[in-house]
Amino acid sequence: MNYIICGDTYNGKFLKKLGSGIRVLTASDLEESDIRFSKGDKLYVPSETALSLVIDRLDDQDTRRGILNLKDKYLCRETLRSLYPDFHFEKCVINDLAELTFPKSRFVIKPQKGFFGTGVRLADANTDMKLLAEELIRDVQANSKFFPDSILSKEEFLLEEYIDGDEYAVDMYYNDQGVPIIINIYRHPEPEISAYAHLMYYSDVTLFSDYLGDFTSLFEQLGKSLNLRNFPIHAEFKLKQGKFIPIEFNPMRYGGFGLADLGYLSYGFLPIQAYFDAIIPDWESIWKSKQDKIYAFILAYNGQGIDPVQSKPDHAKFLEYLGKTARVVDYVRLDHTVNPVFGIAYIETEDRNVLLDLLKMDFCDFFH
Repeated sequence: MNYIICGDTYNGKFLKKLGSGIRVLTASDLEESDIRFSKGDKLYVPSETALSLVIDRLDDQDTRRGILNLKDKYLCRETLRSLYPDFHFEKCVINDLAELTFPKSRFVIKPQKGFFGTGVRLADANTDMKLLAEELIRDVQANSKFFPDSILSKEEFLLEEYIDGDEYAVDMYYNDQGVPIIINIYRHPEPEISAYAHLMYYSDVTLFSDYLGDFTSLFEQLGKSLNLRNFPIHAEFKLKQGKFIPIEFNPMRYGGFGLADLGYLSYGFLPIQAYFDAIIPDWESIWKSKQDKIYAFILAYNGQGIDPVQSKPDHAKFLEYLGKTARVVDYVRLDHTVNPVFGIAYIETEDRNVLLDLLKMDFCDFFH
């Protein structure tokens, strides 16, 4: 049986376009049922908020083990230790942060289980760790209303060496033979305001021509390590000295908050349908008529410091701003009072400089 289990966060726009033979349930539907998932079932869980419930209903131990090893950032690093033997990491609890030292000059602190960049900070030997711990507590508490304990760790953190380099992301799935199929490759440039960490992801032909082979090989190694079958993943990487080093793997889904919908709006096929139907995209043919196109996902954050109760987003102003330099392919309005973002824009351009300029946005400008 094919299942999609939806959670509380935004699940994407095109679930209704999927073909028959896929049973779509909310987490509440699942909780009220006696459904359990066996080895023959295919699962897709677009929202992190439903994942823990799905894990509890899994009888397929390989899938269960794969989810747990990838979702827990410490276990994930342990799983990948043989592929990255020189990468340093350790775990701690938040109350111990003030006393910790780290052998590298710069390191990253992140919740052991996390989502949406919550509680992720950079530090070095000169960082006041007591102040940083207080900042992390505030950040995690502020976002706990959006993400439950099963998604966001409030006490357990991972410390790992900082990886310099450009950031990329991949949506992919393993078919029933364990073969990795790449569904999209994204560049994830840094915004000028770090609080808007996931502001932009974009795809173009260069990413596929340069890196499709590298990512396929990397996922072949990961799949063999974890024995993954019928298993979608959204993964994020840094490219350092010609080698992709993983930042995180998000199991049983593609990019969250509608990122995967960029595939349909760009290439015309439904990424989720491709997983259920074991479709292998012909990337050479897909890009043949799109050589000059760049397709981007823009996540419109609630402005930094904005009170979502007292302030409202100006969607028309935001769309007008985007439309001055790019074509808005689609736009989704979100309730900013229950989400950390107020909208999602999908844009098309032929000028990469347009994207670089958008990285300078301050979303406070679109609230009143």
